[in-house]
Amino acid sequence: MAKQRRSTTRLAGKKTARPKRPAAAKTARPKRPAAAKTARPKRPAAAKTARRPQKVKRSSAPVTKLRTDYLKAVKLYEKGLQALQRRHFNRAATTFRQVMKLFPDERELHERANLYLNICARESSPKKRVPRTTNEKIFAATIALNRRDSAEAISLLEKAVSSHPSDDRLHYMLALAHALNQDTDSATNHLAKAISLNPENRIQAREEADFDSIRETEAFIEALKSP
Repeated sequence: MAKQRRSTTRLAGKKTARPKRPAAAKTARPKRPAAAKTARPKRPAAAKTARRPQKVKRSSAPVTKLRTDYLKAVKLYEKGLQALQRRHFNRAATTFRQVMKLFPDERELHERANLYLNICARESSPKKRVPRTTNEKIFAATIALNRRDSAEAISLLEKAVSSHPSDDRLHYMLALAHALNQDTDSATNHLAKAISLNPENRIQAREEADFDSIRETEAFIEALKSP
């Protein structure tokens, strides 16, 4: 009996294997669609600023040449001034012309050189000789009358007649000069004086073409009758 109990006990001690429940099928959860990534617009690249052009180093050669030319021009100009101060007018004029020809860019020196060239021309020209004697004044007045410069002729003759009032040549030429100005009274007064001092002037006056402008006047006719 005891043996049976043990066996029974042993049988009773055995655990009966429970059938396993079938594992619940895992339902695959649908994956959420990944959010579409919106493409961010790229920032426009910053415009590259143009690089500043590098300063080109200028050569100092042209500046040096201009400075050298200016100094040469001034030196030549001063040489002309020295000649002018020593009254060597022809030499000074030649030097000033060289300044203008050799250094055309020195305008300021050109203006000064032109002024001194005018002085050189005036001083180097032959001086007009002033007539002193009566014959020299008559000769100069004759030249003035030939070029129809009655004003100069009258000026010369009046200076002469003031010291030689009895010279008939002076009165006759004064009559001609005033006739060119159509100054009848002055012309006939001097003509009458010239005839009274030398009757031969009457014959010459009748043939003188310069008296044509007053020939028909009564004053001229009376002057020819002067004793």
